[in-house]
Amino acid sequence: MKKINRIKTVAFVLLCLPFCGAWTSVSAAAEQSDRYVGGELISTYASNETISYVSKQVVEDISTANGTPKYRAIDSIQNGCGAIVGAIIVGFYDKYYENLIPNWASYYSTGTYKGQDKTYVYSLIQDLYNLMQTNIVAPGVSQDEFKNGLKSYVVNHGYNIQYTSLGAGNNFNYGTFKTAVNNNQPTVLFVQSSNIYLLDERKNEDLITSGNISGNHVMVAYGYYEVKYTLSNRTRIDKYLRVATGLSTDPTAFYKIGTYVDATYQVTIN
Repeated sequence: MKKINRIKTVAFVLLCLPFCGAWTSVSAAAEQSDRYVGGELISTYASNETISYVSKQVVEDISTANGTPKYRAIDSIQNGCGAIVGAIIVGFYDKYYENLIPNWASYYSTGTYKGQDKTYVYSLIQDLYNLMQTNIVAPGVSQDEFKNGLKSYVVNHGYNIQYTSLGAGNNFNYGTFKTAVNNNQPTVLFVQSSNIYLLDERKNEDLITSGNISGNHVMVAYGYYEVKYTLSNRTRIDKYLRVATGLSTDPTAFYKIGTYVDATYQVTIN
C-alpha cells in the first residue's frame, strides 16, 4: 500500500467528452435514469471553497498499490465510460495476473502503471465496449451489462471475477471500502450527475475546487483521504474517496463521502 503525503495541484478545464458524451439518439429514453453514459465535466469556479486553518492533520491517506491506471476517452467511441472503467480494472489486475492484456504489461518494473497505449489499451477498451453491449439496448450501459461484459472478458482470459456490493444510496459501507483498499482491491462506483473535487494545498489554507459531471457516470475508487482542520472557532473533518474518473482532464480526483451513489462493487480478479 502507498501512503500519499501531498495532493498535487490541478485545475479544472471546461471539457466535453465524445467518449462519455451525451448520445443524441434517445430511443428508450425512459431507461436513461439507470444507464451510464458519462457526461461533460463542467468547471464550477463559483463553488470554490477556501479553508483557512490554524493547523491541519492528515488523519489517513491510503491508496491501492500505485493507485490505478489512468485510462481515458477515445474520440471515436461514444458513451464509453463503462468500457473505460472496465479497462482500468483490467489494467490494474494485469500487474498481478499476466495476459489479462495479452502481449503487453500494464506496468513498469517499478510497479507504477503505464499510460494509455494506443494499440493494446485501445483494443481492450473496444473489446469491453462490445462485450458490455454499449448503446445496443439504449445509450450507455446498465449495471448488469457492465458487470456481465467485464466478467466475460476476464473469464475469456482464464481468470475469475467477483463483485461484492458495498452498498447504495446513502448507505455506502465506508468501513468495508477501507478494508478493500487495505487489501489492494478497487471498487467501481455507479453515480448520477455529481461533483468531483480537487484540492490545492497552500500556506495555511486549502483551496477546494469542484467540477460537475453532467451525466450518469462510472468511476473507480482506489483510496481514501481524511483530513482534520483546526479553524479559529471549531474543528472540521473532511473525508473523500480517491477516484479514477476516466475523464480526459483530471483523470484522478476526490469524491466526497456521503454523496449519493447508485451502486458500489468491490472487484476481485483471481
